[in-house]
Amino acid sequence: MLMMHQQAACGGGIMSGLFIAFEGGEGAGKTTQARRLQIRLAEAGYHPALLHEPGSTELGDYLREYLIARRPLCANSELLLFAAARAELMSTAIAPRLAADAVVIADRFAGSTIAYQGYGRGLDRAEIDRLNDFATAGRYPDLTILLDIDPQTGLQRVRARQLQLDIGADDAYNRFENEELAFHHTVRRGFQKLAQSRPNTWQPIDANQPIEDIAAQVWNAVAPLLPPHPASAPPD
Repeated sequence: MLMMHQQAACGGGIMSGLFIAFEGGEGAGKTTQARRLQIRLAEAGYHPALLHEPGSTELGDYLREYLIARRPLCANSELLLFAAARAELMSTAIAPRLAADAVVIADRFAGSTIAYQGYGRGLDRAEIDRLNDFATAGRYPDLTILLDIDPQTGLQRVRARQLQLDIGADDAYNRFENEELAFHHTVRRGFQKLAQSRPNTWQPIDANQPIEDIAAQVWNAVAPLLPPHPASAPPD
């Protein structure tokens, strides 16, 4: 059974609400499924906020440009920049909404740091856990949907999307998408281990299925956690 969390926010107070995150490797369909969930929740009368990490804040957007660019960045700095973006997102965007009993959807969250910087980059897991705890004020998603896909298939999806949108090689560069295939396999194993170790809050879903089938499984995981009555108005 999935468990709910209530923790103190960065600036104090109790965060309730419902916090859902989507995780997975490149091309797994996280953004597509997060948007579909947002739409379905809105149709049901809820007022969900869809946030992207890193991003969805001025600082997060600024750091995102550097994090994915073809610019020098050591693994430790990469970890710290993600933590800074997450701390800003939590304190300014997630915590206020959860305090107002809203539903928050995050396209990536702390699990990505464990998978990419921990397993992928080989950084110390204990240090990553401490940074994540600090950046999130101990508040993690009530439900994490892991869209699991073979890395080669996921990267092929990414390339196909870039061709469809006629995005050139230079514009398409992404620090993580351009890693060796072995890196992505290691990241996938990291995500899988996370899901196995946290069965109460992580729900793995095969991302090779049709989009509609995945969306139905996402809804089946989310629906039991929803409050019976949506808030009458969205939080500021």
